[in-house]
Parts: sequence; structure tokens; C-alpha cells
Amino acid sequence: MDIIKNNFTFKQMNKFNPNKVLFVVFHHRGGNGDVQSIHQQHLKQGWAGIGYHYYIRKDGKVYQGRPIQYVGSHCKGNNSCSIGVCLEGNFSKERPTQEQLNSCVEIYKWIKRMYPKVYKAVNHRDLFPTACPCYPLAEYVNNHRS
Repeated sequence: MDIIKNNFTFKQMNKFNPNKVLFVVFHHRGGNGDVQSIHQQHLKQGWAGIGYHYYIRKDGKVYQGRPIQYVGSHCKGNNSCSIGVCLEGNFSKERPTQEQLNSCVEIYKWIKRMYPKVYKAVNHRDLFPTACPCYPLAEYVNNHRS
């Protein structure tokens, strides 16, 4: 899997305890744009930087957000036990592209190799009261990950 790296500067972050990472949490952005714009938005909110670990554009390209060894800021109450993956788009108005869905499956498999205790993909809305991601991404991944 090719992951496009970034040279983002982050404020202080906490490292993961690898034995506590259990989920991959899927999100949708609620709009379009690049990973840099999310990083800038999250910095303006007072965060350490982009809260998602990975961002998948509509063409299926995967970009690194927050470095994977650090706790994210994407799912309140579950950040220390999950890896956050966000997809470009507003899935209340559109569907993810097939390229994005393929990349979701691949990034899940890749994360699973790094964090073997990860046992399933979940949607943000499964862990926090939100409509995000407005498409059953976790179900798609869990049904196609073998």
C-alpha cells in the first residue's frame, strides 16, 4: 500500500500503547479538500494537528495525517484505542468512490499488520452520537477484509 507522507508540524502528542489499539474508526469529511486543509483546520481548533491518521481522497490515494504511533483526535472517548481514517466527500449527498472503498479495505489490512489486536472496523457513529460517516464503511470493510 502506498501512503503519501506529509511533513506536518504537530504540537505535543501522546504515543499509543500498541496493546490497547482495538479499532479502525471510519469517518467522512463532510466535504471536499486535501489533507493539508484538515491539518490547518484542526490546528485552528487548538488541536495538535490533524486528528485522523489517514485520509483517503476520491481517487483512492491514501495520505498520512497524524503519525500512526500517536493517539489521534477523531472519536471522543475512543482515541486511545483506535486509528482514525477519514474519507473525502459528504456521504449524506454522495457515495464513496469504488477507489475509496478499495483503499479502506487495504488500509484496514495494513493497520491490522501493525496493530494485531485490532479486531474490527467501526463507523464513527457506532462509538459517538453522530451521523458520520453517513455510509456503512465499516460494514463494507468487515465484509471484504479477508
